[in-house]
Amino acid sequence: MQIKETFLNLTKTYQNAINRLEKLFDPEFEKTVKLINSSDGHIVVCGMGKSGLIAQKIASTLCSIGNKAVFLHPAEAVHGDLGIYAPGDPTILISKSGATDEILRLIPILKDFNSPLIGILGNMNSVLSNEVDLVIDASVSSEVDPLGIVPTASTTLTLAIGDALAAVLMSHKNFKREDFAKLHPAGDLGMRLKLTVKDIMQPIEKVAIVSLETNLR
Repeated sequence: MQIKETFLNLTKTYQNAINRLEKLFDPEFEKTVKLINSSDGHIVVCGMGKSGLIAQKIASTLCSIGNKAVFLHPAEAVHGDLGIYAPGDPTILISKSGATDEILRLIPILKDFNSPLIGILGNMNSVLSNEVDLVIDASVSSEVDPLGIVPTASTTLTLAIGDALAAVLMSHKNFKREDFAKLHPAGDLGMRLKLTVKDIMQPIEKVAIVSLETNLR
């Protein structure tokens, strides 16, 4: 297959994956939003491998809109990282197969923490789909690589689901630009919204003043 054909095929596959978002707003998605919004504790986002990288981005985005979100590596969890939990903290579990061993081993432990479990899963007929309390369907018809096996379209859809959760949460809690600026004081938006003249100008008594007639030397 030629380079251009490969490229055009992958763009169509990505479009098909993203178009699935329109069908994903269902009672499970709405309950997920309400659960996250009502939580006073941490929102724990967990995934392995490439799903773990997406989980880190989702946790970071949730933090940026005022949620106490953290990424939990499923393999490191049982070596002390479970200390992040308080009883009742929700967990978002991300898995394409829905059968990730490291995550499956966590299920009994998380249930002991009374953690509501939310699955963003690529397989709705998997072991994990039967173990979680809420499930969001992140399945795709195919990946974009020539073999159709590399997580590409599936990770893009999962990332889009995370962004959609964040956007709906922002609307749900009336999150404003000023709120964003408070959490991003070093960013461009934060500086534009919060920076005042007195923050950058020197007072007159600290400024060297000369007259037009003063010798330059």
